[in-house]
Amino acid sequence: MSVLLFLGLISGGIYDPAAGSFIDEADYYHQAFAQGDSCYRASDYEGAAVFYLEGLRAQPWDETYIYNLSCCFGLLGRADLAALYLRRAWNAGFRNMPFILGDTDFDRVRATEPFSSLVDSLSEVAATEAALRGELIVFSTTGPFECRVNTPEGYDGTEPLPLLLGLHGVGGTPEGFMRLWNVAREFNCIMAVPQAPYPFDTGEGMGYSWFEEGFPMAGSRDYVLAVLDSLEGRYSIGDVYLFGYSQGAGMALMTGLHAPGRFAGVAAFSGWLPEEVTDLEIDEAAGVPVRIVHGEQDSAVSFSNAIHAVSVLAAHGGDVRLLPFQGEHRFEADLFRQILEEFLGTD
Repeated sequence: MSVLLFLGLISGGIYDPAAGSFIDEADYYHQAFAQGDSCYRASDYEGAAVFYLEGLRAQPWDETYIYNLSCCFGLLGRADLAALYLRRAWNAGFRNMPFILGDTDFDRVRATEPFSSLVDSLSEVAATEAALRGELIVFSTTGPFECRVNTPEGYDGTEPLPLLLGLHGVGGTPEGFMRLWNVAREFNCIMAVPQAPYPFDTGEGMGYSWFEEGFPMAGSRDYVLAVLDSLEGRYSIGDVYLFGYSQGAGMALMTGLHAPGRFAGVAAFSGWLPEEVTDLEIDEAAGVPVRIVHGEQDSAVSFSNAIHAVSVLAAHGGDVRLLPFQGEHRFEADLFRQILEEFLGTD
């Protein structure tokens, strides 16, 4: 939608004092949700739907109340509207499939089209997403932390396999970064994505960071190595390849160059070489292949960081190569596949 079209929605333009009047009504919309809940508890589902819709005018992203609206239509026997708002709730982020399957609010419409087909479809999507997230394990360093792990289908644990250890970017999660298993699963390997140690509210949920003010980066570097210790004690692992994106890329370079004996290769996507890495570490890691992937138009982490990292590592005799691409700050999946073909080979 263009700016001109947005301005057209405001009859008096941005200089009209009434243009922001909806802000004054925000408290009313919160009250609408509360009134909707009261109607719901009183079994007045039509009244609840009215208030929920009014509240969602101000907060259309609220997946819980979109879901509640779907429940109202389920209780009213309207399979079409129950399905419509359930899909909207799903798209907004409501992903609790066991809750959906057991919710008695849908008993009247559960076997009725289009609701039944939608639930079948969402169940398949949920199963696929769950498979991509991999096994959840808990390991201990200074406390319990989570890590997602995926192994090849049918893997029995007897054969040592290469390990891809992936470090997500700032604000990321293991579940989100594990989507790269869609690429990695083409190779006969294990993939693990640990949760960075510092949680924070991203405004859209909890995310995690590798760095926090007042804590040295070396602590997170040692944390990654502790994760690897835990994984090697749990799985049959061959060569280990470390990669990361953005903040995780800096962490991958810092960790891989500090402990070169533990990694057969390192790949950094849209990151930088941390100042904390010493010349001695770079010298001792000269034999470890390092691949630097970076977008030439990256405005979040300048492309100059990639050039600097490559020049520094090359000056110390490192096995380093730059793989640039046309684009902004992102994880380039095609180059990820290319690096895996180089590191792991193809069948």
